Order: sequence, then structure tokens, then C-alpha cells
Amino acid sequence: MRGRTGLVPLLSPMLEMQDIPVKIGLEGIAALAFTSRNGVSAFVRRSDHRLPAYCVGEATADLARQHGFETITAAGNIAALLEILPPTGVLHLHGKHVTGSLGQQALAIYDQVARPLSSEAEMALRGGNIAAVALFSPRSAQLFAESYQESWPVPPVIYALSPMVAAALPEGYSCRICPAPRAADMLRLLFADYPA
Repeated sequence: MRGRTGLVPLLSPMLEMQDIPVKIGLEGIAALAFTSRNGVSAFVRRSDHRLPAYCVGEATADLARQHGFETITAAGNIAALLEILPPTGVLHLHGKHVTGSLGQQALAIYDQVARPLSSEAEMALRGGNIAAVALFSPRSAQLFAESYQESWPVPPVIYALSPMVAAALPEGYSCRICPAPRAADMLRLLFADYPA
């Protein structure tokens, strides 16, 4: 990111992924559905089964292929994934906190545990030194909004990966939404708005 934009990146993850100790039963299941890379990672830590995988977008599908799955890829959102799913025989593997249902069998196999802002990020926000905040999930958007302080001298512009992420924010935020829900599109938007 350095050299391509006027921003200096500062990482402060709002979520920590932790596996949920549940049994993953695959009897009667012909395919899996993944709505995030985290779902793929959590599943492959627990199982060697490699059923066909319906993936919400290319980033999720790419990780699934790296782990040996045959993938069918949607256009980056839940609505597009619903259009390509077979009516039955699919198990949706997801996190504890979800924003929508696929209308299929579903199992939460990981938790998205909240983390506070890092002390470095909090200090930078209090000092008015953060111009933009990139948010990649509805839950991280909600947690950031809960951490927001009116005393911050410079309200940062929010960069949301998708309309669903933006919708998780309360009204009043200055928000930019990526044209497609991909990390590469997030970077392109930041590069365009904050040129080097």
C-alpha cells in the first residue's frame, strides 16, 4: 500500500476467529456452501472431506481451490449465491454471527470474537491522524461503530467492502462502498481517493 497511496496503513483487527467444537455431520450432504474465507479455513482444519463447494465470491473460491475443493462461484454476494445453489443437499458452514440465511442446512463452525481497537489505533484516532477506516464485514462495522468516540477530532471516512457492510453502520457516517466486494477493489478505491 505504501508508495501507491498517500495513506500509511495501520492494522487493528476487530475480530478474532475461533473454531466452535461441533461435529460436522455430512450424511445426506452433496455439497458445501461457504460465505467467507473463514468458513473454508475452519472447515479444512477439522475435515479432510472435499465435496463440491459453492462459494460467495472469488476470494473464498480461490482459498477453497487451494485446499482441493471443486468450486462453483457466485458474483460476490448472498443474492448471487442463492441463484446458483441447488434446492437441497447443501450444508452452509458459517460463523456464529451471520447476516442472512441461504435456506439450506446450516452449521456455525467458528465464532467471530470481538476485539477492541489496538492502543495504537485508538491513539491515532484520538489524535485525528486516521483519515480512512476499511471495514470488511457487517460485524466489524458494528463493532467499530460501538468503539466510535465523539471526541475524535477528525471523523474518518468509512470504506465498506459491500452495501451489507455499510448497512451495519448507524446513520451519520461518511461512507464509501466498494464497486465489488473484493479486497483488490477496496485497495483500488483507496488508491483513487488518496493518491501518492
